Amino acid sequence: MFPAFVENPTDCRFEGQDIDEKILLLLRAHPITNLTWIIPAILLFFVPFFVPGLLPLLSIDFSSLPQAFGLVFLIINYLLVLIIVFEGFLQWYFNVYIVTNKNIVDVDFHSLLFKNIDVAPLRNIEDASSSMGGILNAIFHYGHVFIQTAGNARNIDFHSVPKPHHVADFILDEAHKLYGKGRDAYHHPA
Repeated sequence: MFPAFVENPTDCRFEGQDIDEKILLLLRAHPITNLTWIIPAILLFFVPFFVPGLLPLLSIDFSSLPQAFGLVFLIINYLLVLIIVFEGFLQWYFNVYIVTNKNIVDVDFHSLLFKNIDVAPLRNIEDASSSMGGILNAIFHYGHVFIQTAGNARNIDFHSVPKPHHVADFILDEAHKLYGKGRDAYHHPA
C-alpha cells in the first residue's frame, strides 16, 4: 500500500527532477518506526473508556460534573488523536530518500509549512556506509545509511530505511557506474 523500499518506481516524480533523470530507488523510514506515534494514539483513543472508572479513585463524583464537560473532553481527546495520527503519517509519508541516475535526494518534511530538500550529485559521492543497531533493527532489518560527499557539500543521511546495507551498496554501485562513464569518456574521446 505505502511501501518503504521501491526499486525503479513508476508514476513517481519529485520537485526539481530533470526530464532525463530516472528514479532508481525510493525510500522511506521502515513502517515499524511508525509505532512511535501509533501506540500513543491508540492509548489516547482509549482514555475516555477508563476515565469514568478513575474518577472515583480521585474522589471525584462523575455525576456531579456537567454533561458538557464530558462532551468537551471527548472532542478534545479525539482531536488530539486525529492530530497525532495525521502529523505522524505525514511525517513518515513525505520524508523520502531518492536515488536517481544523477543525484541523491533527501526530502525532510517538517510540517505543512516547512520542508528541506538536500541534493547531492552522484559524481560527488565518495563513500556510503550503513549501520544497524538494536533488537528491532535486527528483527525488521532496517537502519541508517550515511553518504559522504566531496568538498564542502553537505553529507546526506538516510534514517531508519529498510535494507540499509543493500542501499549503501546500491548507491556506491551507481556512483561507480558514473565514475566509469566519466573515465571512459575522458580516456577514449569520440
